[in-house]
Amino acid sequence: MYIHFNLDGLIPKYEIMETFFRTKSIFSLVFKWKWHLLAIVVVAAIAGVLISSPLVMKPKYKSTAVLYPANIIPFSEESETEQMLEILQSMDIRERVFNSFNLAEHYEIDTAHPYYLTNLNKKFESNVSFQKTPNEAVQISVMDTDPEIASNIADSIITYFSEKLRDLQKQKSKEVIILQRIQMDRRQAEIDSLTKIIDSFRTEYGLLDYKSQVKVYSEAIKDGKNLNESREILESWKEMGSEYRKTDSLLWFAMKDYHIEKKIFDESVKHYEKELTYAHVVTKPFPADKKSWPVRWLIVLFSVLGAFFGGVLVISIIESQKQKNNSLD
Repeated sequence: MYIHFNLDGLIPKYEIMETFFRTKSIFSLVFKWKWHLLAIVVVAAIAGVLISSPLVMKPKYKSTAVLYPANIIPFSEESETEQMLEILQSMDIRERVFNSFNLAEHYEIDTAHPYYLTNLNKKFESNVSFQKTPNEAVQISVMDTDPEIASNIADSIITYFSEKLRDLQKQKSKEVIILQRIQMDRRQAEIDSLTKIIDSFRTEYGLLDYKSQVKVYSEAIKDGKNLNESREILESWKEMGSEYRKTDSLLWFAMKDYHIEKKIFDESVKHYEKELTYAHVVTKPFPADKKSWPVRWLIVLFSVLGAFFGGVLVISIIESQKQKNNSLD
């Protein structure tokens, strides 16, 4: 006779009970050592307050600007906002900010250190951030111990961005201007050459206009007027007419192409000479009147929680060691 025990339903209940007793044990442990834990928590809270005080951690003020791209000529398949982000984070703009605000000295970075540029860049990246908003704008955030400097850095970045983009587009327009000027000079030389050939047809053979001359001189021969002159002109058209019309057609197309190239040239010159802004500033940066960092209550909270759980862990180890020693005795 075999007795079968179905333990499938008991295992989850056992785990629940085990968890319950373990939790109860922890609460009992906390209650037993409550005064010690309370002392640890109070000390941690005081330490958190002291650590987050201005004497230990210099408060930082945040200045924010929000801007949309404007008048940006696409350089690639990226959106205008993505191009704005790329240019804002360029090393050219960053170096101008470094020099304008003497950030190495402001951030107290030793310029004699072999890796001072790396340290300066890391410090800058920890204080300055760029991000795209859900509405395709760009937000510039600057943190600094001086609210005035934070605001000025954000404002300068916007100015340097426009100047950088203006230089890029001027450079592009200048390249187009040079290429179009070369093309226009070549086209003008072609026009001059074709015009010279047409002039030779007119002066040497008297060829002016095919349709009108053939009609007029044909009627003149029919009426018996100016027979020699008419026959001479018509014979010239017969011999040289196809070459004349070909040259005249080439001249017409060359002049048409020249006017198209001249239009592109004028547009490029206009873009090169005009002074545009490349950002619509929705939110202008301003000096903050309230610190953004450190957040004292967060530091105190994490200090208290960390001290509490650390204390519970240490007490658990102590209690476990006591139980082990008692069992051995």
